[in-house]
Amino acid sequence: MDAIEKIVEQILEKGRIEVSEQKKVEIMRIDQEYQEQEEALYLQEAKRIEKNEEQTMKAFKQKQNRQQLDIKQATLNQKQGYLEQLFTEATERMNDWSEVEFQQFVEQIIHQLPIEGRAGLKLGEFSKNKLSDQWLQAHSPEKLVLVLEKEVISNAGGFIVAKDGIEYNFLFSSLVQEIKKIDSFKVAKLLLQ
Repeated sequence: MDAIEKIVEQILEKGRIEVSEQKKVEIMRIDQEYQEQEEALYLQEAKRIEKNEEQTMKAFKQKQNRQQLDIKQATLNQKQGYLEQLFTEATERMNDWSEVEFQQFVEQIIHQLPIEGRAGLKLGEFSKNKLSDQWLQAHSPEKLVLVLEKEVISNAGGFIVAKDGIEYNFLFSSLVQEIKKIDSFKVAKLLLQ
């Protein structure tokens, strides 16, 4: 019986060793699988965090760019407002010229006109008492006879010279508009440096 017990004992020992080895192998396999899953989860988490950071940074950059554009647009609108105010004030100042200042302006213009003969001169409402027929006769060039028309142009300063259906417009608002069209960029550059 001892031999049987010894054989049983050996079989049991061999079984325990096999179970122990299988247990070790299984534990190692489970540990390795666990580590692989843990690393995969870590990589997934890292990628998710990186993607979130990229999206957050992209959203931040977009918002930052939008704010910069809004600031530039507001600044541009403000500068445009200043220019409009400048041109409006220029027209108002011209409308407020004294009689002497207005007469100097008219004299300078009528001596440059490319017309001869008889022509009509119509004043703007804001300039109506600053010229007379006598003044026009005394200051017109020899080749040009200007007649002051009775009708005035409402809500305007300056004048219009008309001959044979052609009008030479020297209304202040028109002159300022012309300067605005031609030299607006130069004026803005000088004003807003």
